[in-house]
Amino acid sequence: MFLLNRRSLSKGFVTAAVLSTSSLAFAIGEGPNHSHIEQAQIDNGSLKSAEIIAHGQAMFTTDFNRFDGHGDPGRPGVNGVGVATGFNRISGTDSVACTACHSKPFAGGASDNAANIFPGFNRPDNIDSPSFAGLNVKNSQSVFGGGAKQRVAEEMNAELAAIAAEAIAFAADAQAPVTLPLEAKGISFGEITALPNGTLDTSAIEGVSQDLIIRPFNVVGAEPNLRSFVVGAMEQHFGIQAEERFGIDGDGDGVERELTVGDVTATAIFQAALPIPTQVLPKEKAARRAVFAGEKTFSQIGCASCHTPEMTIENPVFQQPAPGTDFVATLDLTRESFFPRLNRNRDGSATVKIFSDLKRHDMGEALEEPLLQVDRASTRHFVTSALWGVASTGPWLHDGRATTLTDAILLHGGEAQAASAAFEALDAEEQAEVIEFLKSLQIVIRDPRLLIPNLPLGQ
Repeated sequence: MFLLNRRSLSKGFVTAAVLSTSSLAFAIGEGPNHSHIEQAQIDNGSLKSAEIIAHGQAMFTTDFNRFDGHGDPGRPGVNGVGVATGFNRISGTDSVACTACHSKPFAGGASDNAANIFPGFNRPDNIDSPSFAGLNVKNSQSVFGGGAKQRVAEEMNAELAAIAAEAIAFAADAQAPVTLPLEAKGISFGEITALPNGTLDTSAIEGVSQDLIIRPFNVVGAEPNLRSFVVGAMEQHFGIQAEERFGIDGDGDGVERELTVGDVTATAIFQAALPIPTQVLPKEKAARRAVFAGEKTFSQIGCASCHTPEMTIENPVFQQPAPGTDFVATLDLTRESFFPRLNRNRDGSATVKIFSDLKRHDMGEALEEPLLQVDRASTRHFVTSALWGVASTGPWLHDGRATTLTDAILLHGGEAQAASAAFEALDAEEQAEVIEFLKSLQIVIRDPRLLIPNLPLGQ
């Protein structure tokens, strides 16, 4: 599955779907539900690729309990009468498994509104808070195609960084301010000005953080890669602390090394290996014609200006570095991930039909949030949702308020107001064709290793 120390270990991956019980120490009675692996085992090749991927799958699909370190004494959770429960639906810990929020239509997908989360909650730890005025509400997003999405963002980051470096060099030579347009993979992010002293004026940057790092995971652009996504989510939702960020026993609950560096690596690579969403054309000729007509209209009314249909990854090999080691595990997204996977072009690149520009846009007053998370321009700014797989990820919008695709489109405002109005102005048949096109963008599983994501260990 990976290239470890420049050696391919893909042989044998297809034979294993879940972690064997042999990796868990046998004991009578209750105990941890999870085993651990060490980063050194990944670095030195002592674990087969199938075992690493399966370990990541187990970390993603199996429940955490208190023997695993679930919970956080610093935020114990209380019920309506003030009794400590160790669980708080609003501020966490709020779940015991990744699949509680990422399960539609399969493990790794999106969620129903029942699993909405409340990031940025800044009130007393009380599940019966009388006011939701200060809460941001988020519907969980699908991580299918996560490896490809991260590679797109990383290559865009490199392009933006190169432009900034070029501006600095030009300004130093000219001993005068130099302004250059910021563009990555054809997407404009405003402009940047370098001053002769080597500093940057970032006031004209648009749609990306001031550090020019695109963060494609989370609808507001909070997480730059799958590794940081794993570390943050594990702590917030389960009280499971990664030692690479929180130390040996970050929450003081007596359970040490709740998430090893190797655990994080395996979980991130499992998510990177998940299938890419694809297009499924209907069998009926009339419906197929509607899909093709709807895709054309989708572009004509301006939706594709933000929901960029496709981008090219020059190097479709996912790279997973880890703290404390120079070793980098890699995963060829065109040859070694689950099916369906990316296709490699003749020049070695891969085309990603993502339907997103990975840029933050003003979405209008109707979708505005109360709290300003991360350094986005306003509480109305969100990263353009990747529409690949959109038919399989309802309800829609950042908080799941739209139960139909039509509602989701009509609630677009701000920079998307013109496209939304153009859709509303279409006749009923044209609107139906656009929706039929979106319905063809699905998450499908063509890999038996993922068809039963919650199969108990050892079966």
